[in-house]
Amino acid sequence: MENTKEAIMIKALTLFADRGFEGVSVRDIADAVGIKAASIYNHYKSKEDIFNSIIDEMSKRYEEAIEKMQVPHGEAKSVADRYMEGTTESLISICNSIFLYFLNDEFASKFRKMLTIEQFRSTRTGDVFQSFFLDGALEYQKELFHSMIAKGAFKEYDPYVMALQFYAPIFLLLSKYDRLPDRQDEALDTLAKHVKQFCSLYNA
Repeated sequence: MENTKEAIMIKALTLFADRGFEGVSVRDIADAVGIKAASIYNHYKSKEDIFNSIIDEMSKRYEEAIEKMQVPHGEAKSVADRYMEGTTESLISICNSIFLYFLNDEFASKFRKMLTIEQFRSTRTGDVFQSFFLDGALEYQKELFHSMIAKGAFKEYDPYVMALQFYAPIFLLLSKYDRLPDRQDEALDTLAKHVKQFCSLYNA
Protein backbone atom coordinates (compact mmCIF):
# COMPACT_ATOMS: atom_id res chain seq x y z
CA MET A 1 0.00 0.00 0.00
CA GLU A 2 1.24 3.49 -0.81
CA ASN A 3 2.72 5.42 2.06
CA THR A 4 1.59 9.01 2.50
CA LYS A 5 4.64 10.54 0.83
CA GLU A 6 4.22 8.39 -2.26
CA ALA A 7 0.46 9.02 -2.32
CA ILE A 8 1.10 12.77 -2.29
CA MET A 9 3.47 12.45 -5.25
CA ILE A 10 1.07 10.24 -7.26
CA LYS A 11 -1.96 12.46 -6.66
CA ALA A 12 0.09 15.57 -7.44
CA LEU A 13 1.22 14.06 -10.74
CA THR A 14 -2.39 13.30 -11.67
CA LEU A 15 -3.45 16.86 -10.89
CA PHE A 16 -0.44 18.44 -12.63
CA ALA A 17 -1.10 16.34 -15.76
CA ASP A 18 -4.72 17.52 -15.78
CA ARG A 19 -4.43 21.19 -14.75
CA GLY A 20 -0.78 22.10 -15.00
CA PHE A 21 1.55 23.02 -12.15
CA GLU A 22 0.18 26.54 -11.61
CA GLY A 23 -3.41 25.30 -11.68
CA VAL A 24 -2.92 23.09 -8.64
CA SER A 25 -2.55 24.22 -5.02
CA VAL A 26 -1.10 22.38 -2.06
CA ARG A 27 -4.65 22.24 -0.69
CA ASP A 28 -5.83 20.56 -3.90
CA ILE A 29 -3.16 17.89 -3.49
CA ALA A 30 -4.01 17.39 0.17
CA ASP A 31 -7.73 17.05 -0.63
CA ALA A 32 -6.94 14.43 -3.29
CA VAL A 33 -4.88 12.44 -0.80
CA GLY A 34 -7.42 12.91 2.00
CA ILE A 35 -5.16 14.77 4.45
CA LYS A 36 -4.88 18.31 5.76
CA ALA A 37 -2.87 20.79 3.71
CA ALA A 38 -0.43 21.34 6.57
CA SER A 39 0.36 17.62 6.60
CA ILE A 40 1.94 17.93 3.14
CA TYR A 41 4.86 19.77 4.74
CA ASN A 42 5.65 16.76 6.90
CA HIS A 43 6.80 15.08 3.68
CA TYR A 44 7.72 17.85 1.22
CA LYS A 45 9.13 21.35 1.65
CA SER A 46 6.94 22.87 -1.06
CA LYS A 47 4.91 22.20 -4.19
CA GLU A 48 8.14 22.60 -6.16
CA ASP A 49 9.71 19.89 -4.01
CA ILE A 50 6.86 17.53 -4.97
CA PHE A 51 7.42 18.41 -8.64
CA ASN A 52 11.15 17.68 -8.36
CA SER A 53 10.40 14.36 -6.67
CA ILE A 54 8.15 13.40 -9.59
CA ILE A 55 11.01 14.06 -12.03
CA ASP A 56 13.43 11.98 -9.95
CA GLU A 57 10.88 9.17 -9.64
CA MET A 58 10.30 9.12 -13.41
CA SER A 59 14.04 8.76 -14.07
CA LYS A 60 14.21 5.89 -11.60
CA ARG A 61 11.15 4.14 -13.02
CA TYR A 62 12.40 4.47 -16.58
CA GLU A 63 15.75 2.91 -15.70
CA GLU A 64 13.93 0.03 -14.01
CA ALA A 65 11.60 -0.36 -17.00
CA ILE A 66 14.33 -0.61 -19.63
CA GLU A 67 16.18 -3.10 -17.44
CA LYS A 68 13.04 -5.22 -17.22
CA MET A 69 12.42 -4.90 -20.98
CA GLN A 70 16.07 -5.82 -21.61
CA VAL A 71 16.59 -2.74 -23.77
CA PRO A 72 20.29 -2.28 -24.59
CA HIS A 73 21.49 0.81 -22.75
CA GLY A 74 24.67 2.37 -21.48
CA GLU A 75 27.64 3.78 -23.38
CA ALA A 76 26.71 4.17 -27.06
CA LYS A 77 29.75 2.37 -28.51
CA SER A 78 29.13 -0.81 -26.55
CA VAL A 79 25.37 -0.65 -27.11
CA ALA A 80 26.00 -0.38 -30.87
CA ASP A 81 27.51 -3.88 -30.84
CA ARG A 82 24.41 -5.29 -29.19
CA TYR A 83 22.10 -3.71 -31.75
CA MET A 84 24.30 -4.98 -34.59
CA GLU A 85 23.94 -8.52 -33.24
CA GLY A 86 20.16 -8.23 -33.44
CA THR A 87 17.68 -8.25 -36.32
CA THR A 88 15.15 -5.77 -37.64
CA GLU A 89 12.47 -7.77 -35.82
CA SER A 90 14.33 -7.51 -32.52
CA LEU A 91 14.63 -3.74 -33.01
CA ILE A 92 10.89 -3.55 -33.68
CA SER A 93 10.28 -5.48 -30.46
CA ILE A 94 12.42 -3.02 -28.48
CA CYS A 95 10.67 -0.01 -30.04
CA ASN A 96 7.27 -1.58 -29.29
CA SER A 97 8.18 -2.10 -25.64
CA ILE A 98 9.35 1.48 -25.10
CA PHE A 99 6.42 2.88 -27.11
CA LEU A 100 3.86 0.92 -25.08
CA TYR A 101 5.57 1.88 -21.84
CA PHE A 102 5.15 5.60 -22.49
CA LEU A 103 1.68 5.06 -23.93
CA ASN A 104 0.22 2.79 -21.24
CA ASP A 105 2.23 3.11 -18.05
CA GLU A 106 0.14 5.37 -15.85
CA PHE A 107 3.03 7.22 -14.25
CA ALA A 108 5.02 7.67 -17.48
CA SER A 109 1.98 8.78 -19.47
CA LYS A 110 0.95 11.38 -16.88
CA PHE A 111 4.55 12.55 -16.56
CA ARG A 112 4.76 13.23 -20.30
CA LYS A 113 1.42 15.05 -20.25
CA MET A 114 2.51 17.13 -17.26
CA LEU A 115 5.71 18.25 -18.99
CA THR A 116 3.88 18.90 -22.25
CA ILE A 117 1.49 21.25 -20.45
CA GLU A 118 4.15 23.00 -18.39
CA GLN A 119 7.00 23.34 -20.89
CA PHE A 120 5.80 26.73 -22.12
CA ARG A 121 5.05 28.10 -18.64
CA SER A 122 8.31 27.29 -16.95
CA THR A 123 11.84 27.47 -18.33
CA ARG A 124 12.96 24.74 -15.95
CA THR A 125 10.11 22.43 -16.96
CA GLY A 126 10.79 23.18 -20.61
CA ASP A 127 14.41 22.18 -20.05
CA VAL A 128 13.33 18.90 -18.42
CA PHE A 129 10.97 18.17 -21.34
CA GLN A 130 13.74 18.93 -23.85
CA SER A 131 16.26 16.80 -22.00
CA PHE A 132 13.99 13.81 -21.33
CA PHE A 133 12.01 13.56 -24.56
CA LEU A 134 13.96 15.48 -27.19
CA ASP A 135 17.62 16.47 -26.82
CA GLY A 136 18.56 13.53 -24.61
CA ALA A 137 16.99 10.95 -26.89
CA LEU A 138 18.32 12.53 -30.08
CA GLU A 139 21.86 12.98 -28.77
CA TYR A 140 22.04 9.38 -27.59
CA GLN A 141 20.71 8.05 -30.89
CA LYS A 142 23.12 10.28 -32.80
CA GLU A 143 26.05 8.75 -30.90
CA LEU A 144 24.61 5.27 -31.40
CA PHE A 145 24.21 5.74 -35.15
CA HIS A 146 27.67 7.34 -35.38
CA SER A 147 29.15 4.20 -33.81
CA MET A 148 27.14 1.92 -36.07
CA ILE A 149 28.31 3.86 -39.14
CA ALA A 150 31.93 3.57 -37.96
CA LYS A 151 31.48 -0.18 -37.49
CA GLY A 152 30.04 -0.58 -40.99
CA ALA A 153 26.46 -1.41 -40.02
CA PHE A 154 24.90 1.75 -41.49
CA LYS A 155 25.62 3.78 -44.61
CA GLU A 156 27.58 6.98 -44.13
CA TYR A 157 25.06 9.75 -43.54
CA ASP A 158 24.77 12.52 -40.96
CA PRO A 159 24.03 10.59 -37.72
CA TYR A 160 22.06 13.47 -36.17
CA VAL A 161 19.74 13.66 -39.19
CA MET A 162 19.38 9.88 -38.98
CA ALA A 163 18.41 10.25 -35.31
CA LEU A 164 15.80 12.84 -36.26
CA GLN A 165 14.41 10.60 -38.98
CA PHE A 166 14.23 7.61 -36.65
CA TYR A 167 12.92 9.26 -33.47
CA ALA A 168 10.59 12.00 -34.73
CA PRO A 169 7.97 9.64 -36.25
CA ILE A 170 7.94 7.55 -33.06
CA PHE A 171 7.35 10.61 -30.89
CA LEU A 172 4.66 11.80 -33.31
CA LEU A 173 2.93 8.42 -33.20
CA LEU A 174 3.01 8.52 -29.40
CA SER A 175 1.28 11.91 -29.46
CA LYS A 176 -1.25 10.78 -32.07
CA TYR A 177 -2.33 7.58 -30.33
CA ASP A 178 -2.27 8.94 -26.79
CA ARG A 179 -6.03 9.54 -26.97
CA LEU A 180 -6.78 6.50 -29.12
CA PRO A 181 -6.23 3.47 -26.86
CA ASP A 182 -8.56 1.34 -28.98
CA ARG A 183 -6.24 1.80 -31.99
CA GLN A 184 -3.06 0.55 -30.33
CA ASP A 185 -2.62 -2.29 -32.85
CA GLU A 186 -2.73 0.26 -35.65
CA ALA A 187 -0.02 2.30 -33.92
CA LEU A 188 2.24 -0.74 -33.52
CA ASP A 189 1.71 -1.74 -37.15
CA THR A 190 2.75 1.73 -38.31
CA LEU A 191 5.70 1.71 -35.94
CA ALA A 192 6.91 -1.62 -37.33
CA LYS A 193 6.64 -0.32 -40.90
CA HIS A 194 8.63 2.76 -39.91
CA VAL A 195 11.45 0.72 -38.36
CA LYS A 196 11.60 -1.64 -41.36
CA GLN A 197 11.75 1.24 -43.82
CA PHE A 198 14.42 3.04 -41.79
CA CYS A 199 16.57 -0.10 -41.71
CA SER A 200 16.10 -0.77 -45.42
CA LEU A 201 17.24 2.78 -46.22
CA TYR A 202 20.28 2.90 -43.95
CA ASN A 203 21.58 -0.65 -43.54
CA ALA A 204 24.96 -0.94 -45.23
